[in-house]
Amino acid sequence: MSKLYLHHYWTSPFCEKIRLLCGYLGLEWHSVRTTTIMPRPLLTPLSGGYRKVPVAQIGADVYCDSSMIARAIAEYAGDKTLYAPGFAATRVADTANTDLFRLMTALSFRPEAFGSVFNHPDDRMGGGGKSGDGESGGGSAIERFIADRADLDGKGYFMKIKPEMAQSTLLHWLTELDSSVGSGFIFGDTPSIADFSVYHPLWFLRKNPYNAPIIEAYPNVLRWMDTLAAFGHGRIIESDGEAALAEARASEPQKVEPVVIGVDAKPGDPVSVTPTDYGQVSVEGELLTADPYEFAVRRTTDETGTIVTHFPRAGFELKQLASSNQESA
Repeated sequence: MSKLYLHHYWTSPFCEKIRLLCGYLGLEWHSVRTTTIMPRPLLTPLSGGYRKVPVAQIGADVYCDSSMIARAIAEYAGDKTLYAPGFAATRVADTANTDLFRLMTALSFRPEAFGSVFNHPDDRMGGGGKSGDGESGGGSAIERFIADRADLDGKGYFMKIKPEMAQSTLLHWLTELDSSVGSGFIFGDTPSIADFSVYHPLWFLRKNPYNAPIIEAYPNVLRWMDTLAAFGHGRIIESDGEAALAEARASEPQKVEPVVIGVDAKPGDPVSVTPTDYGQVSVEGELLTADPYEFAVRRTTDETGTIVTHFPRAGFELKQLASSNQESA
């Protein structure tokens, strides 16, 4: 079985979601600590320019976006329970990954709370941990972080929510959650993808001394969060970006059925895949599959060899590109 690599940094809530899933699923994984801001020169060859984290890698298959990663590692672990509640759980998870995450961002980036964003000793603006990335320019850490996130959020996806409205809406979330997890998890006695997806924005808020009191008023939520946190992060093996690239070069992508549904492109056609919310950087490659859950593209570079990069279908746009033959015609 190919090794599982996770490219992450410690203060990222989406990364915490995947780390906690690794603990729940009992996985061993190789930790590649990347930087909190761009550039990420050892990750970019694998991601094709996709600029969010986490990114997971299993051999020569690369998974972008936490919703895609969660499905991939559940399959990797042979788990049948995470998505067992079906439609209801995945819809709650999707709403948490978008709407609840935006509420968390609005509350965390108000001036009085912002200073606590940088609170893990292993996270750095440039050259964090063992990623091999260099420093990312001059200016203070906060100035560079703000500039990076302004570039990431070029169309104002996060800034449209005022903190006062975010806190009011969060109280609605917390009240309903508190009444739903009195003695178990959101959908019963077994955690599902809904639990881990709702957990990670609240984890980030709870870590911030300014925002923590909002959550501490809900005892069932606190118990539920502590129960999830007790799963831990699995067995972590410290690694680095060079080792991850070497793993990709030495591996072959998994065989994927070339199913194409709902798009005009055919397998082998040049395409781009782009997030539709923020961080709208396109990744280009040859279309491998467009099934109901994912877009997968094949890419070949000197640094990585031939790899397949996987994206969730929801929240991403696939466009067919002109082929070299069409361009020369």
